Amino acid sequence: MNIKGFLKTAVLPAALLAMTVTSAAADEKIFTVINHTDSVIRVWGKSNDYKFGRINTKTIADCTCNALYNKDCFDKKGGKAKIKLALESKNGKDLYSGDTCTKLYVDPGTFIDVTYDTDGRHIRCAIIDKYEIRQPIPSFEEADVNKDGKIDEQEAEAIQLKANFKDFDDDLNRELNPKEFDRAIDKINIFRGVPF
Repeated sequence: MNIKGFLKTAVLPAALLAMTVTSAAADEKIFTVINHTDSVIRVWGKSNDYKFGRINTKTIADCTCNALYNKDCFDKKGGKAKIKLALESKNGKDLYSGDTCTKLYVDPGTFIDVTYDTDGRHIRCAIIDKYEIRQPIPSFEEADVNKDGKIDEQEAEAIQLKANFKDFDDDLNRELNPKEFDRAIDKINIFRGVPF
């Protein structure tokens, strides 16, 4: 084999491979799952048990897919990902998923908000716009920044509680104790600050 022949057989496949890798990297797509439950959410491809990941409680996690490599990810024709989400029970075996969380077809860049369904055992999924994303209201311990055992108006303002503060301040001392705080949170939203 002469040098010209060698270059054709060695360099051309290498160049094609490099183009494929570059194209594959460009085709990488992401959807985001916002988990507002107290349990782990499992996300995987609809057509089999390929797992995109397990998303811990009250977190926002990007699920990255590459349509060139994974047929259970974003479809090259329709451009949508076929996925399922389920609540993982503490034993790690049982999966609980409401009607709104099965066989989701999502576009790249989609944000999926996951909360408890009304039965408290299954989950509910809602596709939302990025601007609708809200962090869940923290626990009393997290909200009590100065660790004095109460939530003052400044701390309440930081967690979206200031507007109705006086409605929950039963003893009118301009502070919320743990009991008043819990009542306020439950009254605002059963999903702790995540509007539907």
